[in-house]
Amino acid sequence: MEKDFTPLEVSSFKELADKEIPQVEPLVDNFLPGKGVFLFCGSSKIGKSWMALQLGFRITTGTPLWHFDTVKNDVMYLCLEDGERRLQERMFKMSREYPDEFHYTTKAGLIGKGLEEQLEHMLEDFPRVKLIIIDTFAAVRSLVPASVSNNPYNVEYQTINKLHKLADERDIVILVIHHVRKTKSEDPYEDILGTNGLFGASDGAFIFRKKDYSDPDVQLHLKNRDMEERVLTIRFDKKTYNWELINDNTPIEDALQNDEDVRKTVEYVKEHKQFEGSATELCEAIGATCKPQSLSVRLGNRKGALSKIGISFINDHIRTGSHIVMKLIEQEQDEDFDPDDGPYEICDDEPPKDIGAEKAVTASHPSQLASITRRNAS
Repeated sequence: MEKDFTPLEVSSFKELADKEIPQVEPLVDNFLPGKGVFLFCGSSKIGKSWMALQLGFRITTGTPLWHFDTVKNDVMYLCLEDGERRLQERMFKMSREYPDEFHYTTKAGLIGKGLEEQLEHMLEDFPRVKLIIIDTFAAVRSLVPASVSNNPYNVEYQTINKLHKLADERDIVILVIHHVRKTKSEDPYEDILGTNGLFGASDGAFIFRKKDYSDPDVQLHLKNRDMEERVLTIRFDKKTYNWELINDNTPIEDALQNDEDVRKTVEYVKEHKQFEGSATELCEAIGATCKPQSLSVRLGNRKGALSKIGISFINDHIRTGSHIVMKLIEQEQDEDFDPDDGPYEICDDEPPKDIGAEKAVTASHPSQLASITRRNAS
């Protein structure tokens, strides 16, 4: 009896080197990439859900998260541990206006038992959704029979990998809120509750960590496949119910220094004021150690960071190949402009006691993740 199989799709490294791979723009510059599965981990009550909601508001309104630029997109929030009442209270505390692009549901299936199909169905109805927030991992995690749980690493790896497949196929980000162990490790990423299979299958992680329980400041460790680990110091503002950035321990200039060829490109443009030509010519001009295609991709992935240090990057593809234009730009900004001011108004008072007819609506069946909260500012 012949076995069914799918032949391997084999290519050469030479073909890969010459291949033009589309770049995925980050959802939040230098903070959250534009595709993949990321863990969002911290101890109970540290403020993970508040941060997730703040991130969702910033992306759906296209306003900066601290000094990080965002790309406006729709967001789906799976609020699976808190009901509508608590979610609504949090909403009212954070903002006075609620974008139609921010969707939610309070019911969903389990990974491997319907969740992926539900998310596929939702993405057909809401194709502009680029970020799915799952709050929390425990609420969608399937119970594993004892007969197959003798390899917990593989079980957890395959669980996250199911979400990873969906994120790759749909070019979206899935942010999974999860917990950490009670005892701290030297490496923050070893604090993630469970086996290393969770972090191994994900594209990166955000770890909330306090030096001391009474300390108001939280160290936010972030690391993914596309950048080195960075540490942000953040503090929760109990008046606005938003996280504030206290310190970015890795300035953008330092982050660019980690890539030798990118660093040499920056130095070249600063010295010569501009560059215009092919990726091959740029490699020759700076004495690059990498291939032209690799350099153009790496520069494109850091387009936002380059802009913040005063360098514009444009890569047009013409018949003869890529045509790169890099120039020094003048950063002009209105003195009264605050990058943290969004089109929605921050609420610093208590939520209304009587919400009357202003009810949130949720899907009546787990197969329809199509809930939208709407509330017009008075």
